[in-house]
Amino acid sequence: MQPAQYCWQSVPPESAFQSYLEGALETFGIEADETERAVMAGVWSLYEPAMQGLRDADLDGELELDVDLSKAPVQ
Repeated sequence: MQPAQYCWQSVPPESAFQSYLEGALETFGIEADETERAVMAGVWSLYEPAMQGLRDADLDGELELDVDLSKAPVQ
């Protein structure tokens, strides 16, 4: 099995990413072969968990208005 085929198979055929990818490529008129699509899917699989974590994070805390970035955050 070639690496590109393995990566692309890791993304389910009806995934949200594949729908987004197909729409974006069509919108911008970009032709991408299976290898390029596999690279895009691989990059997505690396960054998506962290993006999900940001979406799920509770960011409704107090704002620090006078932040000193040279020091560790105050708990």
